[in-house]
Amino acid sequence: MTPTLKNGQRVLVKIAANLQIGDIVVAKHPFRKTPIIKRITEFSTGGKLFLSGDNPEESTDSRTFGEIPAADILGKVICRLD
Repeated sequence: MTPTLKNGQRVLVKIAANLQIGDIVVAKHPFRKTPIIKRITEFSTGGKLFLSGDNPEESTDSRTFGEIPAADILGKVICRLD
């Protein structure tokens, strides 16, 4: 699957949005200071989310760094700014 977003593409993010499986979100990276943009693929007990990249062969996501606490979600991507 090709990536939904391209490197350097700007997005509009809604803070405190209602999140659902399939949403694209901006989250704190668990090991770096740079934020990540990934798709929610699962919710688990304890307020954690499993995030996946749209290009699994090239993506570093929850398969690598594990689930992300809901508190580390910075917002939901609501549109691309082309």
